[in-house]
Amino acid sequence: MVLLRVSCSSKIQLLKVIINKAFKTKTKVTKRTIDISEAFGIGVDDEKLFPVFKDFVVDINPGDVVYITGDSGSGKSVLLKELAKLLEKHEEFKPIITDKELDIDPDEIVIHGVGRDTAEAIEILSFVGLGEAFLFLRRYKELSDGQKYRYRLAKAIWKGAKTLIFDEFCATLDRTTAKVVAYLTQKFCRKRGLTLIVATTHTDLFEDLNPNVYIVKKFGAEVDVTYFRPEPKPCSILKDVVISEGTIDDYKKLEAFHYKGNRPFGITNIFKAEIRGELAGVIVYVLSYFNLKPRNIALPHIREMMRHNGLKAAVKYVNDNFRRIARVVVAPKYRGIGLGVKLVKETMPLVNVPYIETLAIMAKYNPFFEHAGMKEIIYEREFDKQQQRVMEFLESMGLNVELSKSKKNNLSWLRALSKKQIKEVAEVIGNSLSERFTKPSLARRIKEGKFSLEDLAEAITLFKTKPKYYIWKNPDFIDFPEPVTQKVLNA
Repeated sequence: MVLLRVSCSSKIQLLKVIINKAFKTKTKVTKRTIDISEAFGIGVDDEKLFPVFKDFVVDINPGDVVYITGDSGSGKSVLLKELAKLLEKHEEFKPIITDKELDIDPDEIVIHGVGRDTAEAIEILSFVGLGEAFLFLRRYKELSDGQKYRYRLAKAIWKGAKTLIFDEFCATLDRTTAKVVAYLTQKFCRKRGLTLIVATTHTDLFEDLNPNVYIVKKFGAEVDVTYFRPEPKPCSILKDVVISEGTIDDYKKLEAFHYKGNRPFGITNIFKAEIRGELAGVIVYVLSYFNLKPRNIALPHIREMMRHNGLKAAVKYVNDNFRRIARVVVAPKYRGIGLGVKLVKETMPLVNVPYIETLAIMAKYNPFFEHAGMKEIIYEREFDKQQQRVMEFLESMGLNVELSKSKKNNLSWLRALSKKQIKEVAEVIGNSLSERFTKPSLARRIKEGKFSLEDLAEAITLFKTKPKYYIWKNPDFIDFPEPVTQKVLNA
């Protein structure tokens, strides 16, 4: 028998569940069952009643994280099924999605499987630890077991569930990955106000699930329930992070996981993050560009210096006092738990210069530089306006600009154009290509009219989103001006 009532407390709908659940069993009469009956003095024809839950009471609020654990066979799955039936009767918990209901096409491309647009897809995927450019382009069948589990979580979230129920939660994952996934899942559910109910034999996920309700199911009808008012806290894995000076070899081990995938120029500092001896992340600092418009907005005194002291003095000033973060690479296993933030925040002071800056395209989707204490400077460049005009022109000529990063797609489109149209495309691209930001030989071939269709197809892939600019002032250098943000300038 299952009884249910709903009460209201402080305008929060509290679901109070009372569960009585038992199983009746009756064995088959055989020679062996009769032998057991005679040996132990039990009736072979008797019907036995095995209670699993007796007057079990649990309170669940919408948005709670409920962690159910206990030995195999103790009744965890039974409890999940009973809770699913009861919650389904109440709008504040509907719709409910269980892990058993997720059916994913093996050929589904990850970035297409969730989200209304690219930005939302990246947000959802990043929250379950799939925030890597190359992973976005893979098919479901190409993911590892751990990545498939994370993607299933992303799909459940995207299907619009208000309540997620997972049996054998993270049971097939190694324990470090399980803790990361547990942390990311509860964090995302809390951000979106979703109810999360999980069951597993593992008891090591308590800190990372950070539950409101903790249920320990024992054998028989015995159950322990504890309630918490959890506060946000970092992933437990971060306690084991050790940050130290690294080498180019450390970067080489992880460079394949960076969406650019090549080695930055002018490296000055490398730091690494290790977790129990395993390389988990690297950050690379380089000499900065001499002339950056957003830097001049943030620090107007640099322009004044150039006017009064000359170009050579200004170049020396930038080289002496600025470093740029060129790469922050976190191993896929540790994505989404704040390791990137930790790397940036804890290593910037170690570089020992007044200013740290960075230009980052992915910051549009993952603002971890801001979380590390850097300031964003809003700026406009003619170069970015040119790129936008080029993309609008190509779209007017029939190019699917959403696929413009695919050289193969661009080549297919170019082959369908007339010679006159190809010449127009080459002129527009050639006038906007900057040798500073692309391969000089490629830019020259297109500008001189000595290009192939493959050259044009590759050039189209180089037009990209304007990067965001961030800067950090080292508080130890008190004689240097604080960066001025755009908000202050417009005040």
